[in-house]
Amino acid sequence: MKEFIINVTPLETRIALVEDKQLTELTVERQESRSLVGNIYKGRVDSIVPGIQAAFIDIGFDKNGFLYVSDIAGTEGTGDFVLEDGVARPKTRSKRAAQYTIDKLLKKNQHVMVQVSKDRLGTKGVRLTNFITLPGRYMVLMPTVKQLGVSRKIEDDKERDRLKRILQEVRPKGVGLITRTAGEGRKKAEFQNDVKYLAKVWEQVKQKMETMKGPCLLHEDLGPILRVVRDSFGPDIERLTIDDEQEYNRILHFLDTFAPTLRKRCRYYSGIRPIFEKFEVEPEIEKALRHKVYLKSGGYIVIDQTEALVAIDVNTGKFTGKTRLEETVLRTNLEAAEEIARQVRLRDLGGIIVIDFIDMELEKNKRELLRKLRESLKTDRAKTTISEVSELGMIEMTRKRVKHNLLKALSQPCPYCEGSGMVRSVTTMVAQTLRSLQSLFCKSKEKSVILQVHPDLARRLRVENKDLLDNLARRFERDIAVESVSDFHIHDIKFLTARTRKEL
Repeated sequence: MKEFIINVTPLETRIALVEDKQLTELTVERQESRSLVGNIYKGRVDSIVPGIQAAFIDIGFDKNGFLYVSDIAGTEGTGDFVLEDGVARPKTRSKRAAQYTIDKLLKKNQHVMVQVSKDRLGTKGVRLTNFITLPGRYMVLMPTVKQLGVSRKIEDDKERDRLKRILQEVRPKGVGLITRTAGEGRKKAEFQNDVKYLAKVWEQVKQKMETMKGPCLLHEDLGPILRVVRDSFGPDIERLTIDDEQEYNRILHFLDTFAPTLRKRCRYYSGIRPIFEKFEVEPEIEKALRHKVYLKSGGYIVIDQTEALVAIDVNTGKFTGKTRLEETVLRTNLEAAEEIARQVRLRDLGGIIVIDFIDMELEKNKRELLRKLRESLKTDRAKTTISEVSELGMIEMTRKRVKHNLLKALSQPCPYCEGSGMVRSVTTMVAQTLRSLQSLFCKSKEKSVILQVHPDLARRLRVENKDLLDNLARRFERDIAVESVSDFHIHDIKFLTARTRKEL
């Protein structure tokens, strides 16, 4: 069973996809950081950087957007397109980009129509594209190309041929169309309704581009709730439950136009108990933020996110098995592969992912593990690539991501450890404090010094390591008073003069 559970509050909107009572995807959008993906802007070329074949485009925000040369319409000719994350994208983009240079396509202060393809990540601005795409319920209209295509997730050859014929019949002059996965089995009239709506939207965008002064917004994509309804709420979803009556009515109004048969699957939750607690989603979110994930067998996986990649380690833990070691390891690895696929989707992990499975000797077991991982990732809408199992039992994979992963979306670096997850031990800080004192006494002639430190460090210097501090004081003929400061970081050390209490 697959269902959407949606929680709406003044601060944030949370959309959970639950499969067989397990949380598999979570989208969180907050008012302070709303997603811009899909929005179309009239932008101004602020600067061109030939060295990286890109331009920085002013679209009206404090940070310029980034437009790569291969994301400019006209450089792709009539090449093939695929559908990724509900957006049409050209194939073999990097090879064709080499045939063009950015300074021949754009000029400084030129106005250009762009669409956000990726939200801001860290200090980077939004990723932009000039390949404008307007997604509908069953198809995507591409006004900057003339390509016709069918979602690669529709595999039946007869259905693909049927859909291509329909596209040729309903296509407006001079634009491209791609059928979305939701279009499988749909009638021509439903595609015509989609085209009529999208063509009207495109005319409005063109008119604004001609009349409005840039930089400015030309078209805003649907909000997170209606976007999910449009892109993901189909016959395979048995139920959608939402706790906001206004948004519930908006969903029904949207479905009246685009998918009236799905109205009966929507429910408004009016209970006092929070909806994510009612459906046991909240505990799953807490688990998704943890470093370690336990498996049913007693084994566990450890997920470490770094700047360059994500490392996942598999351990047998308490699971010892009942037969041979190889079978125990295989069972743990297979269970881990299924859980890793779920965690990758749930946490929205992207980039390079290295999985260190428990080493196995038999080649057939390695093939079985690879098959299980690939099968488990089939439900992931993001594009993934998987390598073979290495001699060390590791699998490398890549996964496309267009937004902040769950950990970064729901948390921030710890100001105490500065994101490292570690702080110096008290013993290390004692040694460092004594060295700092020695260095200070070599430079300053101040006879009486007040040493302010963290309470744990102060306790050590007054008790266990008092003799070390006393020896240092006698050696330099100084007086040292230790003060405990409760709000100090363990790394904080401050030296004051005893007479004026000024910092040295």
